[in-house]
Amino acid sequence: MFLSLPYIDIPPLEIGPVKLYPFGFLVGCAIILGTWLFGKRVKKLGLDEQVAADIALWAVIPGFVVAHLYSIIFYFPHRIVEDPLVLLKFWDGISSFGGFIGGAGGVIFFLRKNRIPPLPYADALAYAFTFAWIFGRMGCSIAHDHPGLPTDFLFAVDFPARDDFAAGPRHDLGLYELVWTLGMALFFWLQRNKARFAGWHLSVWLLCYTPVRFLFDYLRTADVRYFGLTP
Repeated sequence: MFLSLPYIDIPPLEIGPVKLYPFGFLVGCAIILGTWLFGKRVKKLGLDEQVAADIALWAVIPGFVVAHLYSIIFYFPHRIVEDPLVLLKFWDGISSFGGFIGGAGGVIFFLRKNRIPPLPYADALAYAFTFAWIFGRMGCSIAHDHPGLPTDFLFAVDFPARDDFAAGPRHDLGLYELVWTLGMALFFWLQRNKARFAGWHLSVWLLCYTPVRFLFDYLRTADVRYFGLTP
């Protein structure tokens, strides 16, 4: 027998007919913090603050739309057959990878359309996004929506039984990403006042996050897979 972290389930806060779920609250905090930090970083770097405000809109709105569509189409295609209108219910399920695609696509479209050099703003975005991502992954760790394979790892979470797996200690990949993102944010904060070439923050973010996320996906369970990979 080995120790594992407890499975903490936080119920929604009910305010009359409205239910405030921890995941949604933390995602909202992530958007607010990320937008604020992006504006602060842009101002510190001497970039155009109006351009930054437009970039924030082009990141958040397409990001949310594609995050939902990606989740439904690739993870729950049967729901489209049952109710095609689920594609329009943007509050009902999101995928972080879909959010990346939508947000990045929106920002790239805006910058190319207006012929704005992308790397300085991409650096500011990468810096701000890292801190915002802490709250996003905190939401995932509380919702336990990225369960992994059974394990005796020290930081395993003692999951209850579900329809698709038995009770017992498992990898909680949302928790793992939260810890990793905290480390990335600390590194960026320590480097915040050092002059770097345009694209440095974006490059570091991609090199630090992408391989780890890719490898973590091999620990996931109860996920639809295409050619052996999760969406």
